[in-house]
Amino acid sequence: MSDKNFFAVRDEIAEKLNGISGLKKIYTPANSANVTELSQVTPNAQVYYRRIRKLDDVAKSSMNMLAQQWEVTVVERHASAQLNDGSAVLDRAGALTQQVLELLSGWQPASSARPLNLIAVEEDYSPTCVYITLVFESKMFI
Repeated sequence: MSDKNFFAVRDEIAEKLNGISGLKKIYTPANSANVTELSQVTPNAQVYYRRIRKLDDVAKSSMNMLAQQWEVTVVERHASAQLNDGSAVLDRAGALTQQVLELLSGWQPASSARPLNLIAVEEDYSPTCVYITLVFESKMFI
């Protein structure tokens, strides 16, 4: 049995995010099973596996280069006083997003064959939270 872990990069990203003091909690599948939108500690970052893409192969696919995609979502809660003006929460989410971008862009996790590559930034809103998702890609050979 191999000591390799298909999801190792996720754990490395989560550990690296601990370097951002403005994040109160880092969520992964390991600690978020019972967390709801209202019970989550904010501001937080959530690290989840998104998908995989096959980039290349050699020797009749006996060796494959795969790109794993990881979602790193910055979450900030709306304060009840900001229901009519969300600029303060957007500013805070934007500042944390910038810190995550600077921390992870070009950083190479030990379990990745190449440094992380930013491939998308997405945003979403709920009645209680702002969600800014950064999608990074790592590389592995199998």
